[in-house]
Amino acid sequence: DSMLSGASAPAFPSPTSSSEHKAKMKRGSRKNQNEKYRLKYLRLRKAARAMIFENAALCDEVAHLEEKFLRAKEERRSSQTECCSTMSVPSTQWASAAHESLPA
Repeated sequence: DSMLSGASAPAFPSPTSSSEHKAKMKRGSRKNQNEKYRLKYLRLRKAARAMIFENAALCDEVAHLEEKFLRAKEERRSSQTECCSTMSVPSTQWASAAHESLPA
């Protein structure tokens, strides 16, 4: 019954009022879309910045660990040389025996 009461009004609005309505809708929706994409852009930019800082922090950490590893390796070599000179065993023989005892 409610459908029948609406039958007295035209099914389609006149072309002029429709185009005016569309123009207003386009301007409004364009602003909403621009705002939507601007917010998306800002979110992406913020996420990219965060990833850049995180990546830099990880690179610093890797560099620090590599430095620590090299320092430990150098200390091991120097203590090995010191030990060999104390025991009067050639360092090449000591190094080959140490290398063979390491797990693969």
